[in-house]
Amino acid sequence: MNTIIAGSPRKGRYSDRIAEKVRETAGGDVIYARDLAIKPCIACGYCKGKGDGRCFQDDDMQEVLGRIRQSDALILISPVYWWQMTGTIKLAVDRLYAIKGSEWKGKKLAVIMNGEADPDDREYELLRDQFKEMADYLGIEYKFLGVGTPEGNEEAFNSVLETVKEFALTL
Repeated sequence: MNTIIAGSPRKGRYSDRIAEKVRETAGGDVIYARDLAIKPCIACGYCKGKGDGRCFQDDDMQEVLGRIRQSDALILISPVYWWQMTGTIKLAVDRLYAIKGSEWKGKKLAVIMNGEADPDDREYELLRDQFKEMADYLGIEYKFLGVGTPEGNEEAFNSVLETVKEFALTL
């Protein structure tokens, strides 16, 4: 099973459509980060100590963490906002800290970032490397796809969806 987290704060936009294509192709459940009530990680360490993998903050992230623990792969999808993932998905990414290193064993991490820049733009390189560091730290398999589509160009976006489908088939 795959857990797919779509990070766009705007419903029905490119990231949502990419998430649906990944779901159709690779299977799994899509979680829309914008619909979650998630508090920021405060780096208190409760999850690594007394919480035994559970954050002391009782919010929607508890269910998300449970789903990720049951999954074979975590797939993160976000538009590029100011050379980064959106704040919407960043809240969830920070809270992944609660999952013990041993719980990541055998899992995969895939990240799809979509923006308006061409796929060879430096913004994707920066994002690819950031998530690679996370995957290396966790000792898990990692795949990255950066795709670019100028806003409102449906023809170009349909081509992106084909690229996403090919990528999803490798997961």
